[in-house]
Amino acid sequence: MFIKNFIVLSMLLSFNLIGDESSEQSFPGLVSTEVFNMGNGMEMHIERRKTCDQGTVPKHFHPAAGTLVYVLEGLSQSKSSGEWKTYGDNEYWFERSDWVHGGESDAPELEDSCSDLLVIRVSESGKEHTIFID
Repeated sequence: MFIKNFIVLSMLLSFNLIGDESSEQSFPGLVSTEVFNMGNGMEMHIERRKTCDQGTVPKHFHPAAGTLVYVLEGLSQSKSSGEWKTYGDNEYWFERSDWVHGGESDAPELEDSCSDLLVIRVSESGKEHTIFID
């Protein structure tokens, strides 16, 4: 019985590892994501992300009509204004369309801070709203 359970457990663990290797790149701490049809060929993407000690996100851009990032709780940062700025509870910033960001070496350390973010983005229906860059 022990050997049978061990084999089943090993197969399940192997399956999970294989699944992780083929997963698409995304942002850390993605809690939920929803897409709403706005009509006229447009969609609204709403994401909620929670992270601690995140640092910077992978390099990417959004071919969308812009992105609004709202800090529900905690601290986050953006260079969308051209300079690094730290945002806290109930503050937000806007990211213009096609702005390449993430992976910046000059990102300030937020140390042990956590963030709970609401991200709202409008894009054309059926098109990618986030493109990661290697």
